[in-house]
Parts: sequence; structure tokens; C-alpha cells
Amino acid sequence: MAQFIKPPSVERNANARAPLVAIVSFDAGGPVTTHIVIDDGRKRRTVTYDASHDPVAGLAIIGMRADTGHQIEVSAVDAAGDAMGPVTLAYRTPPLPEGNAEIPNFTLVTSMPDQMQPGFTIVSIRRGAPNRAIWSTPRQFKFMTGWSMLVAFDEEGEVVWYYIADARIAGVHRLENGNLFYHHVDFRSIEMDMTGRVIRQFYADKRPFGAIDDPSAIPIDAQSLHHQPHQMPNGNFLALTANARDIENYYTSETDPDAPRKTQPVVGDNIVEFNAAGEVVWNWNTFDHLDVYRWCYHLLEVYWHTRGFPDHLDWTHGNGVTYDANDDSVIVSLRHQDAIIKIDKASREIKWILGDPKGWGTAFKPKLLKPAHDLRWHYHGHNPRVTSDGTIVMYDNGIVRAIPFDPPAEPHQCFARAIEYEVDEDKMEVAEVWTSSDDEDPERVISWAMGDAHRLQNDNMLVIDSLCLPNREQLNRRVKLQDLTWNEWNRAEWHPSDFPYWARIRELKRNDARDVVFELHMDDPYDIVRWECFGGARVAGLYPAGVKEG
Repeated sequence: MAQFIKPPSVERNANARAPLVAIVSFDAGGPVTTHIVIDDGRKRRTVTYDASHDPVAGLAIIGMRADTGHQIEVSAVDAAGDAMGPVTLAYRTPPLPEGNAEIPNFTLVTSMPDQMQPGFTIVSIRRGAPNRAIWSTPRQFKFMTGWSMLVAFDEEGEVVWYYIADARIAGVHRLENGNLFYHHVDFRSIEMDMTGRVIRQFYADKRPFGAIDDPSAIPIDAQSLHHQPHQMPNGNFLALTANARDIENYYTSETDPDAPRKTQPVVGDNIVEFNAAGEVVWNWNTFDHLDVYRWCYHLLEVYWHTRGFPDHLDWTHGNGVTYDANDDSVIVSLRHQDAIIKIDKASREIKWILGDPKGWGTAFKPKLLKPAHDLRWHYHGHNPRVTSDGTIVMYDNGIVRAIPFDPPAEPHQCFARAIEYEVDEDKMEVAEVWTSSDDEDPERVISWAMGDAHRLQNDNMLVIDSLCLPNREQLNRRVKLQDLTWNEWNRAEWHPSDFPYWARIRELKRNDARDVVFELHMDDPYDIVRWECFGGARVAGLYPAGVKEG
């Protein structure tokens, strides 16, 4: 039997932002295949690093529960087939952060592992004070934007990995190599490994905040990078990069069609594909392809006012983009067009528009999908994704439920849901084949924004409800639900942002009964901090590509 030159040892990850990761290191005198068995008394897992991973530099142990003692057994095999070890090490993970402002309260409601898609649920978590961002104090605004958390849960709802970021994170996407890719609120895009090491950083070179203090950062020709990123099969990235233009004779009211108009600064989305060097190799600008005078409710929303574009109107509010490899097309969600749009990548032509047909001009009418049955249109939707069957899954916040100048539905009449659509492009028809909620659902929630939905490999649905209002009983102790408004500028009435949001992560059977096999709630037990779960995904493992987990 061969001998270690330096025997295995285990230490806490040097990067304090990812404290549940441990690092095993040793010197075997050359390349080896390393087998690591991790046992916490309840679970026993094996991780195998091949010879391309250098144990002298350290091998990450990922997926351990907090404040738990672990036995870590390390053995290795060299190129000649000689074995070393095993050596057993003891390691205790640190506890989770303390304090209501440092981590949400996680409550597991349901867990049926034998009926769930195996793996881990990774989500992006944000926080804030229960008030409207436009009227936050500077310290409240920093509390909201200068912090974020990425968390991985196991099938029992236990935190097994987390990362504390220095800025608010939007969508998180797991890359083919196992790293995470996400956008920050200050228009940076980060690729990071699971030890918290930043691999590369992109930024919008025309962002209103100026250059960033990182000489290795890669500039993108854009004013912003926002919402949900997406990696394409060729390794490039799809991203939303909002840009601003002054539009003449533009709207000043969402309720009065006769209100005087004026020149207004308007933000619309530019979809870009960029490569590893930061070069934009394809783009599709909404200003060039859509009617800027066709708009939906919340055009006057404060969204861009608090992100470096004061007094700018929010025309499209793109909030999710994905690539469809079936026909080389791009699918984008435009919240403030109440539409999902499919774009032929080669020609840049619109293939179809999925949403309420009201307000689209003559040139767009042939592109509108017709309902194959009596369905409810989505409103202010989020994050479209293409399933293995070619259907479209999205999250529908379901608010307003009208196109100007029809009167909007009041908050108490609305609820959020995940939807799966089947599109027949030959007939230009759309059918709703599954939804997570309806008017009769006692568990339906009002979710003002964000949210996510995925169809999993086992045919279940992962649904993340993000900005959930307190339930009706809790809310009615303070204010009647009927007294809420969707208008952030209206200080005379209550708005959803005035309340302590909570979030819900569920896995449901894709059947008529919508059986829940996993449910986790995220909130503040004292309703002081507003917790948000922008979105997330179910992943098979937490290690880099090529590392075997079992």
C-alpha cells in the first residue's frame, strides 16, 4: 500500500461567504483519484474526484447540514493502482447565521422524498423593509440592495449550502460546468464556483454607477444587465440589457386616456447574446421590433427610478429569457407587455406572441396565438422555460388582469400560479395544459412580482411563489384586502409592498389534483423583515461537472 506524503486534513472554507463548505487537502506525491465518504449520522454519501483535481490545492466538501458533526473518510488511488488510506477525519459545520435580518425563518411543511425529483433546490433570497422602495431611507435601501443570499436545500428542507453576497441577486442559473451564474442589482453578472470563488465577472459598461473596481472584469456593451440569465448550448449567455430612449408625445397617465402627453424617458429591453470575451454577437432591441405606444399597466412604476434611471418609464420590463434549441429561437417574457414572445434567432422575426391580444397593432395581429379553449391569459408573467416536450412553462403573477384602459382587477381578485402552455405553431393556437392554482384553490396566494416554475425530470413541477402577501386572515387584522392598490405612487391606499412578504417553495405532482410532495415556507417570525425568493432551480448535485456524487 502506498503512503500519503502529507496525510489528509480538513478545514473550513477560507471564503467566509460560503461557510458550510469544507476543504480536504493532502499530498499523494502525484495525481490520484480521491474517494471521500461523508457521514453525518443520518446520511452517508460518497464523492469521487478524478486525477485532474489536485488534492494539494484542496478538494471541496459540499452539501453538509449546519451545526452537525461529520465523519469524513478519505482514500486515494494513484496511477499505478496503489491505494492510500482510508484516513478518517472529524469535522463540525458552523451553525446558520443568527438574527432575523441575517437569514429567513425556514419552515418545512411537507416532504415526501420518494415522490420528489432527487437533488437539491437552489434559490436566490433577498430582503427588505416592509415599505415601498421609492420612499426607503438610505439605510433601508442599503439593507435591501447591499445583501443577498443563495441557498441550497436538501429534500428535507435543510440548508446544506449558502453564500452571502455583497449585493442583491436576481435570477440564478446553474452552468454546465456546475458553477452558478447570476445578475446583481448593480448590473454585474457573476460566474462563481460553489466555494464562493468568483471565476469571472461581467458588467454593463454604460451602467449609471460607473466602472467597477475589478481590472479583470469583462465589459458588455450595455446600460444594464438584469433579471434571469441563461446559458446557451454554445456556451454563450443570453441576457436582458434594458436601454433608455426619449419618446415624444408619450403617456403621462395609466387611468386617463385623455391626459396630456409629453416627451418621456422610456426604458425598453434589448436581448443580447454575449460570449466569454464579453462581445455581443446577437441582439434584439424591443424599440426596433415592437410598438412603443403599446403598453400595459405599471408603465409608470418606480422600478427604474431606484436603479439609476430616475423618472424613466418602464415600458417592457423584460424578466426572463431562454433559448429554444428545437428551432434556434429565443423566448422572452415582457412583464409590462403582458406577453411571452418567441423570436426566430436567424431572421429576428417574431414567430408568435402569447398573451392578451388587446392593443396590438395590425402588423402584430398575425403573430398572436389564439386560445384553443377558454383559458385565462397570464398577466405580468415571469421566467418562461422550454420543457423536454417543447411546451412552455412560466410563472404568472396574475395581477391587474387587464390592458389599459380597461379597469384593472383589484388585488383581492388576483392570484399567482405556474402555467404550462402547449403551442401549435401550425395552427397558431395555444392551450393551457396545467396550472398550479385556480379560483377554487384554498392555497392560492397573491404574489406581486418575481416567482419561478420548472417542469422536473420526474414530471413534477417546481413552483416558487416569491412576494406573497400575508394570508387573508392575517391581513384583515390590519387592513381589508379590498383596500389595496396596485399603484406604488398612491400613498392614500395600501400597496402590497407595505406588508412583510413571505415566500413559498413547492414541488407538485403534474396532475389535476396538484398533490404537493414538498413545501417550504420562508418568512420572518416577527414580520419585521420582508423576505423574497426571486427564483431558483432543482439540481442533481452540488459538485463541479465530472465529480461523481453518490
